[in-house]
Order: sequence, then C-alpha cells, then structure tokens
Amino acid sequence: MPTYAILGATGSTGSELVKFLLTKPKIHLNLYARSASKLAKLHPAAVSSENVTIFTGDLSDGSLLASCLRSVDVIFQTVATNENEPGCSIALMAAHGVVSALELLKREEGPASFKCPTVVVLSSAVVNPSMAAKAPHLLHWVLEKSLCYIYSDLREATEYLQANHQIRLILAQPGAILQGAPLGFELSEEEPSAFISYSDLARAMVQMAEEDGGQKWVGKGVAPVGLRLNERQKNFTPLIWYNLRGLLAVYFPSVWWFLRNRGWW
Repeated sequence: MPTYAILGATGSTGSELVKFLLTKPKIHLNLYARSASKLAKLHPAAVSSENVTIFTGDLSDGSLLASCLRSVDVIFQTVATNENEPGCSIALMAAHGVVSALELLKREEGPASFKCPTVVVLSSAVVNPSMAAKAPHLLHWVLEKSLCYIYSDLREATEYLQANHQIRLILAQPGAILQGAPLGFELSEEEPSAFISYSDLARAMVQMAEEDGGQKWVGKGVAPVGLRLNERQKNFTPLIWYNLRGLLAVYFPSVWWFLRNRGWW
C-alpha cells in the first residue's frame, strides 16, 4: 500500500486532497497540520480511519516532519498563503522544512537505502515564465503587482527545491483557484489555466504524482487546466476585491495592516 503525505491538510488545497484520497482505500495517508482540533473538525473521517496517521505541529519541528515523511511515496506540499502579506515566506519555510527532513531521513537510512519520494508542490502559473508569457499583458501586470509577495515567496521556494537535485519535484501551477465541485480538467506544460476549482486541483495533483508510474511530470511545471466553470464561479467580484486588497498591501501597507488587524480579512 503506497503512502502519501499531505502537508497543510487543513488548508483549501490540502483539505480537498484529504477528501479525495480518503475515497481511495488502498492508500495510506500521513496528514500534517498545525491544529489537531481543526483537522478533526474538517476531516472527522480521517481521524477515525485506520489508513490515516496524523501529525500535528509546526513545520519547524524537524523530527516530527521527518516522522511524517518517513517511507512515503509522495509528498503533497500545499503549505502557502493566499494573502499578499508583506514579507510572507511560508512557502519558503515549508520548502526548507521538507528538504531538512529528507536530509535527516537520508542520513538515518544511508544514501544507498534512501529513496527520495516524489514531491508535488503547489505553485502558480504566474511564476512559470512560459505560461506567464501567454497571459494578456495587463492581466499579468495586475497579478504580479497585486500578489507580488506571494509570488516572490513561491519563486524562492521553487528555486530552493530545484537546487536540491535529489528531490523528484513536480510543480503544480494553476491559475486562479475557486471553490466549487469538480468539473473536469486536463494537464498541460504549455497552456496556463485561467480558473480551476480546488476540487479539480486536488485531483490534478494526484494525477501528476501517479501518471506513468509517477514518472511523466517529474522535473516539470504543470498547469491543471479547468475545463468549465459553474454559474457561481462566473461571479468574479470576489477575485476583483482580492486583487485590490493585494494592491493595497503593496502601495499602502500601513493601511493594509490596520484593516487586517481589525478583522477585515
């Protein structure tokens, strides 16, 4: 029975991965999250499943993270932020944690015995140069400005992971991610995705890890392309507000922090 680790099991993408993979009885899941109570609330079926092992703590806990990643076949690294917080570095911190844990396991098992798992990392089409070049110029400019801190974090995390050549890395690089039921997707190295649901994104990441015995997408940036939107997802007002909020963080950071500290987002 293969074992998959999901880092960030209570986040939007991680939660959809948990829900989807719980429907596959021949897979063991190692779930890593900061809050045991939140995990239990979101995924009661996971807590009671004999095919799930739960690890709760901070990603800076190297020994705990190494225990979560020991002997796994695939790591789904979904720890990131959706908020354009000035100076955010959560994706980079997660990348450091994963690399440190894998190096610890390699020392424990010995280089000859250690088999590095496939690592599927949640990234973005915006940080993929070939995909970004195909986006409308104005749209790309707005995204790069309004989400600049997020993309800077993702780029640094990607560069750090790519520098560790032992890692079998796959970059899942969607466009805008929306809530909603799975509506179908396809995978592409060239065509960026305009929109995709979290449900389809989770399924796409699993396909990336499993297709052709896990070999097909290693070393590549892959866009999960949503095939259609439902009526609710065609309301783009939340996305417009989201990008305006990101621009506020760039040009008026003191106002952004003031509003955030008062619970506006």
